[in-house]
Amino acid sequence: MAARCSTPPIPQRYAPRELARSARLGAVRDALARLSAENVAPLQTSVDALRAELARARPAPDAPVYGELHAMVFGCVRRLLRAGDARGAAEALHALAALAPRARLCAKHRALALRVLGDVRAFPAAWRAVRRLVPDVAPSETTHAVRALLRANGVGAACRVLQWHVRRFWREDAPPPSFALMHNLMIQMRYVAARIDTAPPPLQASYTEALMHLGALLRENRLPLPGAREDVAWLIKLLYTYDARWAPATQRRAVRVIQTALPMYVQRLPADGARTPSLSAPAYNALVQYTLHYAQNPHWCRGVLEHMTHTRTPPLPPSPALVTILLRQATRRRLAALGAFALELHTPRAPHAPERSGARLLQHVEGAVADGDTHRLVALLQYITALRLRGAARADGVRAASVARRVLPALGRRRTRAAPPHADVSAAVLTLAAKAGKIGLALRIWRWMKQRSAREPISVPAATVLMQMLAEAVRKPRATLPRWAARRNVRRRGPHEVRLLALEEYAFLLRHWCAAAHAPPDVRFFRPLLRILRRTTHPNDVAFARILADMAVLGYPPRRHTPPRRSED
Repeated sequence: MAARCSTPPIPQRYAPRELARSARLGAVRDALARLSAENVAPLQTSVDALRAELARARPAPDAPVYGELHAMVFGCVRRLLRAGDARGAAEALHALAALAPRARLCAKHRALALRVLGDVRAFPAAWRAVRRLVPDVAPSETTHAVRALLRANGVGAACRVLQWHVRRFWREDAPPPSFALMHNLMIQMRYVAARIDTAPPPLQASYTEALMHLGALLRENRLPLPGAREDVAWLIKLLYTYDARWAPATQRRAVRVIQTALPMYVQRLPADGARTPSLSAPAYNALVQYTLHYAQNPHWCRGVLEHMTHTRTPPLPPSPALVTILLRQATRRRLAALGAFALELHTPRAPHAPERSGARLLQHVEGAVADGDTHRLVALLQYITALRLRGAARADGVRAASVARRVLPALGRRRTRAAPPHADVSAAVLTLAAKAGKIGLALRIWRWMKQRSAREPISVPAATVLMQMLAEAVRKPRATLPRWAARRNVRRRGPHEVRLLALEEYAFLLRHWCAAAHAPPDVRFFRPLLRILRRTTHPNDVAFARILADMAVLGYPPRRHTPPRRSED
């Protein structure tokens, strides 16, 4: 009598299936043993065959075949990571995700899979595998991988992981990413943005992908996270300064998402009672800058201001930075009404305040000087220069001398010990006097700037304004002098006197910039000087040839200049 077997024999109709499965497992084992980043095709072929076999057999999630697969794949992953082949390890994880997506991983295998996620080169395959193998992964488990991606400038991959966690937080009430990690992301994004023009194409593509993910979260009102210390002002600035030339042709969808993020966000700002935190003053300032300068849509700007001052809880008063932004845009767009609105928005007129707009404007100048707000003062001076100077067509404007005396008390007869203004303020006052045609006032301001040049170097834009003013004076029949010059019997300056003054200041500026190790002037500085020399010199003048030689030394391309003509003076 035959001995009875210890294990029941495999039924005849299942034996071929079990044998086929064993053969497929053997093929996968052999492919994993030879797997590398350059040799992935054999693994894919054997995985496809085993996946078809498992689909026909439909084993239970706790079947022994899955345990054997886990042991084989993670042994291969451990071997490849020791060899430094993260891409091959990611392909092995991807193969396991295709074969056993429902099987749960132990803690050791879970940590090994997340370790592969931190490599930028292996991220696409590793992320697809981790999402299928570890669908309930927490932000704390991926923190190490995200930090590794940020250190390697893989901002696109890091933002992809964070976007998934943020959406799970809003949809499933899962834990959100840590605030420290979001802060690190902000720092790295701003670091990459500052160098994106000269960055290699892979980094530009990664930056584009990162902005796509963050812009999608912003337009869905899922940023900032509740309780976050940082607002979204930095993200708004990165979105509206993005240049589509940084994206390759394969990222057109990402460019569309970036370009439509802010228009959609402006029209659906978080309402009262939303879970998203209220926007901060810098975020509103960035939105106003975007709506006026980039989108050029005053209607959107009005909506942002209405949301800030009325819809938001609690409402935010307009900040001095917002007033500065509005004044700059009023100057740029030549909208005097926008500038007046900005000034009244900052300090509404009191009942006892003067009715004249010129006096009110001088009050704002005095307030900016008293506050020491350089940015607001420069914006005010530029606004007055462009739109509010007194003239024949603007009788309610302000006089250039009135503004200059308030900004530069040293120009007056009374000696004060006020702190000298910033170099940008001095340049703006000089521009105001020059545009008003007050040559005497402009030269006094220039002499004051020369006296302080040892402590505060003269900027190239200020010197360019001086040369442009002198070129305009030469173009006129006679340069206009102030009334004090007539009382002191000062002779009016002729073209040749203006020429001598221009050459004298040119020589001083070259010595000054050389001693201060200043950046060389650009070509816009030389053009008005050449115009002066063309009108006041003879054809063989040495000064004209010297200016051209200086331009050649600085590397400016030679141009065909009109030869000087003999002056009639």
